[in-house]
Amino acid sequence: MKDFVAIDFETANRERTSICSVGLVRVENGDIREKIYRLIRPYPDYYSSWNTRIHGLTYRDTAHAAPFRRFGPTSLRSWRVCRW
Repeated sequence: MKDFVAIDFETANRERTSICSVGLVRVENGDIREKIYRLIRPYPDYYSSWNTRIHGLTYRDTAHAAPFRRFGPTSLRSWRVCRW
């Protein structure tokens, strides 16, 4: 597989809705062509110590970030890899 997109989400706590960061990498012909990384204000907006130990993010990192609904598909459509 030479062309693909990798996506990684981090969460603030055990809730699947608590996305606090997202990273995407677009690879074409085996070469990285584009990267995106965004901090996101999680919902619910609290961090468990377990999650923070894994990714290092805290409330202070995302206190002024946009919530996921403002990042979501609309932002990704402008990214050339997304074709929906």
